[in-house]
Amino acid sequence: MTQRYFIYLAYNGSKFCGWQIQPHDPSVQECIEDALGKLIRTPTPIVGAGRTDSGVHAQKMIAHFDYTGEAPLDTTNLCRKLNIMLPKEIAIYDIVPVKPDAHARFDATARAYKYYITEKKDPFNFDFVYRHGTPLDYQAMNEAAKRLFDYEDFTSFSKLHT
Repeated sequence: MTQRYFIYLAYNGSKFCGWQIQPHDPSVQECIEDALGKLIRTPTPIVGAGRTDSGVHAQKMIAHFDYTGEAPLDTTNLCRKLNIMLPKEIAIYDIVPVKPDAHARFDATARAYKYYITEKKDPFNFDFVYRHGTPLDYQAMNEAAKRLFDYEDFTSFSKLHT
């Protein structure tokens, strides 16, 4: 019997070429597939809710995989073992069984992106914040942002026909 599972995870993408497997660079997908395949003793492709670029982080990512086995997976134990095997930059929060037709990418109902900008140099957040070397004009930035409320159609920022 085949069972589909959702994996809830997060990662610091600084050391990865992105989510998707690439020929010569380490990816988040590759790391998880390798560890998962070793633990359940069969190659196990995973499908992510989206694909981040090189150096991009994800706080709340969902992926899915299918497992065919005699007995259901012990997801608590699998989650614990994956976290032991995976590099410190990847955390698995939970693994849950879902309906066979549930899809991490196509069933996603929302995506959110956060961008952090600072004027100050900070040795503890350089992987997560863009440092703008000159003073920012917050009033001008807020005025520009207000103009977004004049629009309702943002399809030009979307991938069409997917």
